[in-house]
Amino acid sequence: MKNTYWLFFLFVGFISIQPIIDMLTTYMVLNMDSGLSIGVVIRFLYMIFAGVLLLVFAKQSKWARYSIIYLIVFALFLGLNIYLNHQWKDPYYIGQEIKFFNKVVYMNVTLLGMIVMFSHYRSSLDVKRILSKNLLTASLIISIVFIGTMLTGTALESYQYNKIGFKGWFYAANELGATIAILLPLTLLLALDKVRSFSKAYYWIPFILLAVSSIMLGTKVGLGAVILSLVVATVVLFAKLFTNKRSLIKANLVISILLLIVTGATTPISPAYKNTYTHIDMLEAKKEKPKQEKPEKKEKEKPSKKKKESNLDDKDIQNLILSSREQFLAHHKEEYAKAPIARKMIGMGFSGDYTKQLPPKMIEMDFYDLFFSLGIIGFSLWVLPLLVVGLTVLVRLFKNPSQLLNESFMMYSTAIVLALGIAFVAGHVFTAPAVTIYFAAAAAYLFVIHFKQRQA
Repeated sequence: MKNTYWLFFLFVGFISIQPIIDMLTTYMVLNMDSGLSIGVVIRFLYMIFAGVLLLVFAKQSKWARYSIIYLIVFALFLGLNIYLNHQWKDPYYIGQEIKFFNKVVYMNVTLLGMIVMFSHYRSSLDVKRILSKNLLTASLIISIVFIGTMLTGTALESYQYNKIGFKGWFYAANELGATIAILLPLTLLLALDKVRSFSKAYYWIPFILLAVSSIMLGTKVGLGAVILSLVVATVVLFAKLFTNKRSLIKANLVISILLLIVTGATTPISPAYKNTYTHIDMLEAKKEKPKQEKPEKKEKEKPSKKKKESNLDDKDIQNLILSSREQFLAHHKEEYAKAPIARKMIGMGFSGDYTKQLPPKMIEMDFYDLFFSLGIIGFSLWVLPLLVVGLTVLVRLFKNPSQLLNESFMMYSTAIVLALGIAFVAGHVFTAPAVTIYFAAAAAYLFVIHFKQRQA
């Protein structure tokens, strides 16, 4: 097809304006009484655009044809899920159910769309450079807005009470944290690609700005993503000291080690660290409450500091890590265990069974939410593209293990690992289109572009 480059630039360029869409959504949520935000509308239209592109390229691309067949089968399944759960659930909030399934299918459509677009244009365009520019643009918008709002005192707070942290002009702290976590290693890659001496150290600035934003967000995810990105970069660079390219990576190695030291040294004063101890204090206060109701017992035994330090049991540690998600997980597991085999196979729909007294509440652990909502059949369908992409990349890595020393491969892989880890523990990745698009871009790059390039 001739003169269709604009389709590619429009499709990939959408990545760079994600933070702007998120800020507009924040404004609407806080200032307008509307159940439908601009973010939902624009991202739904983008998903339709991706689906249309699959049809446009169906004649030339077998991937487009396979993708269309797959999406039709998945759509039919979702229709069956909606129909049957409409019979099974009372009440049944069809608007919320459909909205949830739109979010669920977003990853599949955008991932397949990017695979087809990257495959079609990789021989005529520098897809890696274009993708990197758009990811960097999104990264800079987030960090500049985040730090700017903190300096001007206009940043929204990440938590409503007890804990501390900021989220700039973005509405959902969890989604912002997941977005920044995925972007961190991809922004760091800019420095690894560009810096060959200390005179070019300024290429580290975008990563440093994003890392500061990630840490000030106040979440464990944010701090952990900064540390993991720097650790992976440091290990890869250190390993390359023993290759013939050691002179090209010394500056980056020194800078990454320094940043790792600074991050470690400042961790005890970071919001995430303080929030962790605030959470511990809350858990210990709950344990102390029953004791305070029996004053005679309190007089007899006064626990020492050592005893207080070891006061948390396994359930408390789980609560500290999962932030009460384990309670919702236990409820959904119990519901699923009681469900008939048909519902186990087809799924229980959005948030399982809810009532007017107990409104829909997700676990906020994506893989569990998707499994319970879609059932065994639906979850298998949903995860299929991920399995194909993941297994293909692993096979290629097995054939070419030297990629473990390739900065591009390792940083994109780190972004994928972070996304999967966050999706499993904290959610807001595969059920949040604002985050999903970054994951789709990184996964499509590894699947289509990375192994087709001449590796440096």
